[in-house]
Amino acid sequence: MTAFTFTNKNILIIEDQRPFLMLLRGLLQSLGAKDVISCANAEKATNLCRKNVFDIIISDLHLGSGRKNGFELIEELRIKKWLKPQSIYMIISADSARPMVMGSVERRPDDYLVKPFSQAQLKARLVRAWNKRQFLAPIFVAANKGQVQQAIDITIDLINTNSNYKNQCLQILIELYWRTQDYDSAMALFTKEPGLRSALWAQVARAKTQLALKQYNETINSASILIKKNKFCVEAYDLLADAQSALDQPESAILTIQDALKISPYNLERQFTASRIAREYGDYELVTQTCLSIWEQSKRSVHQSSRHWCGYIRSLLEAAEQATEKKFKNKYQQEALLAMQRSKFDDTLARINDDFDIELYENLINARINVIDGKLIEAKRMLSQSQLDIDSRFSEFPAFYAPDSIHTLLKIGEYEEALLLQDRLEKEATELDPNSAFAIEQAKKEVKDKQGSYAELNRKGIKLYQEGKFVKAKSIFEQAQDIAPVNTGVALNLLQCLLKIMQQSEKKKVDPLYARECRKVFRIVDGMPLTGQHLQKFDTLCEELLPLIN
Repeated sequence: MTAFTFTNKNILIIEDQRPFLMLLRGLLQSLGAKDVISCANAEKATNLCRKNVFDIIISDLHLGSGRKNGFELIEELRIKKWLKPQSIYMIISADSARPMVMGSVERRPDDYLVKPFSQAQLKARLVRAWNKRQFLAPIFVAANKGQVQQAIDITIDLINTNSNYKNQCLQILIELYWRTQDYDSAMALFTKEPGLRSALWAQVARAKTQLALKQYNETINSASILIKKNKFCVEAYDLLADAQSALDQPESAILTIQDALKISPYNLERQFTASRIAREYGDYELVTQTCLSIWEQSKRSVHQSSRHWCGYIRSLLEAAEQATEKKFKNKYQQEALLAMQRSKFDDTLARINDDFDIELYENLINARINVIDGKLIEAKRMLSQSQLDIDSRFSEFPAFYAPDSIHTLLKIGEYEEALLLQDRLEKEATELDPNSAFAIEQAKKEVKDKQGSYAELNRKGIKLYQEGKFVKAKSIFEQAQDIAPVNTGVALNLLQCLLKIMQQSEKKKVDPLYARECRKVFRIVDGMPLTGQHLQKFDTLCEELLPLIN
């Protein structure tokens, strides 16, 4: 390895305080650095890194109120691959607040240097980080290209050199095994390498591997020991909460993940985990808190998306649906509506370029609120129009509308339409965030029994109709309608049955009872935005039915 020198390094400094920026530039130049570029915020830094290659990036943690910070910047540069594998990224900060420090450390910068520091400290830490990065660079180059097996082979070769970086290589090797889901090989390393038994990171890695192998009791034991050794070992809390959740220990899982959030809240994956656990056990107050945190954290980061804002609104409606008291139901509904109104005066959503239409989404939310209030016809009409608008504007169904669309379809009993939409999302390989995916799965579970009963009755009714047993078919379709009161398909089937019964009647006049039933069912589909076979079937029925029921 060649001797380190600052002379030939391209260096970028991101610092919003000009006096310290000038001081840091002077320190680096006195160390021999000739090519030093600086900027005051992360947004300019990302633009510079997109166009240039830097060997060393030094970023302050805080880069202006309400702006992207130092650890959000490193995350973006890595995801977009604007930070080359051989480059080092150092965060500097005078902030000693644990949540911010933990947020930085969890992003794994090459180093974290606390202000104030001397020139000698700066030099020593940069040289150390550089040498380690260059030794490990071949692994990162292969991994960045998606050549995971090659990265594993390189790592094993470097481990066998018995360098000073053996532990770092072992850590990377375990993580590479995780990427290939080869958890048995990862676990074998803890037996093969005695040096791994004492290192904190290795004990965390072992517990994580146990969790992946579904060894939940062993995970709980390992994580509990880690927490006793270091009460701020946040990853141990994550693993413990996941294992407790897997073993159906709801209260323990919620308390554990809340402890993790107190230690290090600036982690989206942790917030998603907390949201999932809270949903599983009905703690919807925690669900709304975590969904709001996900939105607040994501909107300045590389993960910014309207989906996270939708997730927060959705969480409020979930809380309203699950509320047992009317005052809480109204409270969450009002919070959702107020959040919708406030968003119209917030330019954050407008800046996110993902074709999100807040007015269209507002219609979906109002449809959900109508379902909560028992106004199923209004919900159906609003949802049907929204679905037509989405189809006319988008070639693929947008992820931010999908959960609420499917949820409302299932709640109003439009099971066939919900299934078609789910199939469409699968065919289009729509990427859903964890909250969205969980919301859909939860909605499907809630109506599973009803959906099964409805499908069976519908099949039986169609068979009877085809056999010409119209009165019996009508009775079966009415049972199906009790389960799905505003389902378009069953309403049209009922109208067909009633038409046949009235046409077969020996009376010269239409039975008023059947006419009233027809009008009642007719209102379910009349004026609804119908498409495809439903529209064709309804038009045909109208020609024959209207003269009879009028």
